[in-house]
Amino acid sequence: MDWSEVKHNYEVVVYVVHQTDVNHTLGILSGVIPSGLSITENYYSDSRVQAKVTTVVKEGTSDGYVTSARLRIVLSIPGQNWAKELVTGYVSGISTSAEHGYVKRTYAIEGTIWGLLEHTTNAPITIAKGAYLIAAWTNLMSSQTKMQYSTSGAANHQFGSTVVYEAGEDLSTVLFELSSGYNRMDVDGHGVVTLKKYIAPVNKEPSTILDYRDSKSILIPPMSADDLSYESPGRSVVTTVIQKTDSKGKTTQQTLVGSYDAPATHATSIASRGYIKGIKNAYSGNSQTPSKSELNTVAKQRWTENQGKGIQWSLTSIFGDYHAGDVVTLVAPYGRSTVDYVHKVLISSVNTNLGEFRQELTVKEV
Repeated sequence: MDWSEVKHNYEVVVYVVHQTDVNHTLGILSGVIPSGLSITENYYSDSRVQAKVTTVVKEGTSDGYVTSARLRIVLSIPGQNWAKELVTGYVSGISTSAEHGYVKRTYAIEGTIWGLLEHTTNAPITIAKGAYLIAAWTNLMSSQTKMQYSTSGAANHQFGSTVVYEAGEDLSTVLFELSSGYNRMDVDGHGVVTLKKYIAPVNKEPSTILDYRDSKSILIPPMSADDLSYESPGRSVVTTVIQKTDSKGKTTQQTLVGSYDAPATHATSIASRGYIKGIKNAYSGNSQTPSKSELNTVAKQRWTENQGKGIQWSLTSIFGDYHAGDVVTLVAPYGRSTVDYVHKVLISSVNTNLGEFRQELTVKEV
């Protein structure tokens, strides 16, 4: 699709979707105003996607929304045989106002994973030693929710020890932790929760090129860039508190600490900076009494996860069907690359304004 040619020749339809079956539409929302259509995606947020839809109808007239139903935003390009479901989500709130005989309603929409964040378990969940990740994840999704899901492309893993989650956890915490290190949980535009093998952004091939110098570029000046390398830590500390009972039955608390410092040659080390920036995290593993070595290993993992913060750009584009999680090639000044200013970047967040047919992108070097 040549988005530079589309301009404002597009249509948006908002469907009312059954609350427990994303394949069952109940109707079409009427009175939708283009300026009230927006979608926000964030690669790093647990809920992944949010949206807003605004309708205006005459007093006494329904816009077609059904209580508890989900809403789906579909964008199409007439004459191009192109249509895409941008988001299907739960309605988390409705604000209403009335003026001059018309009623205005704004629907706050949350992606399907938000439902898992809201879902609190009422009994302990046990994943037995020897269980397989996909089977355990699938069992929880089918027994605890009414959501549609897909494990196509997921990586499997056999658990080497029993994992227990206490009652009162939100279901998303359990599912995210089971998947961590092997798969990424996400949600597609149809509202289906997906589980797919995790591929680090640095290992993905760019899907397209964003180039300010291209005469057909859909990027809209100006752009801005921030150097985030100064935020990367040189030290990582992980702590946990355990209960110890002596021979007399007296119980005391003991804090266990693990840590990791960047090598002296690393840009974040105290030798390089003259000071050391640290991060502190609570141990979140399953061992009741983790060893010093285990805590040190987790500390190094947290340090590694917080590296690689280079240049971050803020860009504005004509709608180009960009989404959080896309990896693209950016041709722009600044950054580590000095060869034609070509950078491999992750689109970490996207704010889509369908009224203006524009997207605000935040991209970062990977």
